[in-house]
Amino acid sequence: MNPLAQRRSYGRQVLGQLSRFVKERFLQGEEADIDAETLFRGLTAERFPDDPITGEELGADPRTREEGWIIDPLDGSTNHSRGIPIFAVSLAYRSGGETVLGWISDPVRGEWIEAVAGHGITSGGLIPFRKSVERPPMIHLTPRWRKKRPRWRNFLPNNIKQRTLGSIALEMAWIAMGRMDAGAWYKTHEWDIAAGLLLISEAGGQICPVLNGGKGEYVATSPSHKHLLPLLRDCLEDHGSGLATHEPGKLYT
Repeated sequence: MNPLAQRRSYGRQVLGQLSRFVKERFLQGEEADIDAETLFRGLTAERFPDDPITGEELGADPRTREEGWIIDPLDGSTNHSRGIPIFAVSLAYRSGGETVLGWISDPVRGEWIEAVAGHGITSGGLIPFRKSVERPPMIHLTPRWRKKRPRWRNFLPNNIKQRTLGSIALEMAWIAMGRMDAGAWYKTHEWDIAAGLLLISEAGGQICPVLNGGKGEYVATSPSHKHLLPLLRDCLEDHGSGLATHEPGKLYT
């Protein structure tokens, strides 16, 4: 088995372990952030002792800009701590400066989605999704983005449905899956988005970094709603002149 295949197999396995761990802590009413990342780092040190790791809770290793793991062990920790069952585990692997593997799980629902650069997405444990030919678009806009772009209602359809989940990873996963049609984020970190950006790209959606916006600002659409991208672009003060086409696997910061 080649090194990338080994890490893909391991990523799937450890995602399941972390998902069970944070769900058990949720049901017990206990925190899970730091302990989940500690668990991941320990397991990875045993399997791949030379692999660098960047995580939200225990620090970044600059070597992961080129090679290594990027993890958010519990994205949506506020929801988790309040008994709201909307949170995720997000894990990605980078090789040669590109994100080549990505996973996001929904521990409570037992769902997961995986992306392999150049090979699309795979998912499992999914709740049936009923498609409707005529339904109002549903988009995600973070509170930070809405505050930064207060004119957004002037450019989007009146019937559009807007939601905020409290988990960037789940929001991106649901856009990749088509449950949500588009999204916009402001001031993200690489552990928030490394896996999600790959998922959307490999699903056939579209992602655009806002290069003259805030740090880590992105707009994205699902595969079937790319027509929403110009509308999101118009919400920006410069009408999107600072948007860049996202290259699959590449992280803009």
